[in-house]
Amino acid sequence: MEEPHLTRGGRTQRDILDAAKVLFLTQGYTATSMRQIARAVGITPSAIYNHFASKGEIFTSVLRAVAPFGLLSALFDGNHADTPEALVDQGLRGLMDTLIGHEDYLRLALIDAQERDGATLVGFMPQFFERAMGFYQRLVALDAAHGRLRPIPPFLFLQTLVSLILGYLITERVVRPEQTFGLPHIDWVQGLTDVFLHGVLNPPELERR
Repeated sequence: MEEPHLTRGGRTQRDILDAAKVLFLTQGYTATSMRQIARAVGITPSAIYNHFASKGEIFTSVLRAVAPFGLLSALFDGNHADTPEALVDQGLRGLMDTLIGHEDYLRLALIDAQERDGATLVGFMPQFFERAMGFYQRLVALDAAHGRLRPIPPFLFLQTLVSLILGYLITERVVRPEQTFGLPHIDWVQGLTDVFLHGVLNPPELERR
C-alpha cells in the first residue's frame, strides 16, 4: 500500500534506498553499481541522478536511515549510576544491546569501514562526541571522592571503550566462543567491564601481599 503523503518522486527515492540497502547488505558497496540499483527499482540508471548525485550519497542516506541515533543518544544522556563500575557496565550493556538489535546498521557500518575508509561514519561522529564526553564526565564525577581514575585523555578513553564494544560484537558474531570452544556461559559484559576498568594485572599493593 502506497503512503499517501509521499509524492511520486518521494516514492521513487524511497524505493531507491530500499533497493540499495538490500544490494549493499548482500554484496557490499564496491560490487553494487548504480545500474544494479536502477534495475532493482525498475528505472533507468540516469533517472537515479534526479534523486542522488552519487552512489556514495545513496550509501550515506541508507546508513543514516538505519542508524539508531535516538537510542544511542538516550543511552549517553540517560545512563546514571552510583559507582564508576555500574556506570560503565550499564553503558556497555546498553550500547551492545542496541547495536545487536540493529544488525543492518552494524553490517553497513562495517562495510563503510572496510570499503570506504569510514567516510560515512566519520561524518556521524561529531553529533555523538558531546554526549560521549558527558558520559565520561559523569564517570569522573563518580570517582572524584576516590581518585582511582587514571589521567587518561578523554578521547583515548572513549576510543578504547568503542573498540572494546566493536571487538565484542565481532567475536560474538564470527567466533561465537561459547559454541565454538564449548566454553561455559558467563557474563561476558561483566568480564569486559572488569578488565576495562581494572586491567589484567593486579595492583602492586596486591602483588606484595
